Amino acid sequence: MRIVGGSHRGRNLTPPTGRDIRPTLDRVREALFSILSHASRWYEDEHNPLYDGLVLDAYAGSGALGLEAISRGAQKAVFFDTDRGALATIEQNIASLKLGDQTRVLRADATKPPRATEPASMVFLDPPYQKELLGPSITALAQAGWINAETLIIAERDPRDPQPEVDGLEFLDSRKYGKCQIDICRLNGASPA
Repeated sequence: MRIVGGSHRGRNLTPPTGRDIRPTLDRVREALFSILSHASRWYEDEHNPLYDGLVLDAYAGSGALGLEAISRGAQKAVFFDTDRGALATIEQNIASLKLGDQTRVLRADATKPPRATEPASMVFLDPPYQKELLGPSITALAQAGWINAETLIIAERDPRDPQPEVDGLEFLDSRKYGKCQIDICRLNGASPA
């Protein structure tokens, strides 16, 4: 595993361990961030959420998505995971890249998140497949203040799993990469009930 673009391009990342942890492949991350580099097309004021404010990497595993976002210009990132081994791996990768001043690691569950101090400009959700965690995670994160109408949500799932069903969720793009489906979406209007 490595950072595939930006200021830390080529730097190696320690992979996570465990049966339930499935890191996003380098080639998928590269394709995803190529799409996200043009995310301004989804906003009237043409800002790009990759470069604005805070990125949340929920179900972080190794932290590769949040660290890739920082490498490509995100200001700061928060990482959630419930697995102690994953949290240790994320801390190790942050230390290796010397990004401690731009990051925060929390032992947290995206379906029961702590209250946000500010909404994220971008949220990465890569939960274990076949558990239908995307919808409950989006709802809980919105209710806790992590997601608002400006937040870009990047949800990774098994192509056989259904798209998350959340009131007001607008799908902007959807791509399949082998055994991985990535949906890019936004919540319109108020937080879902």
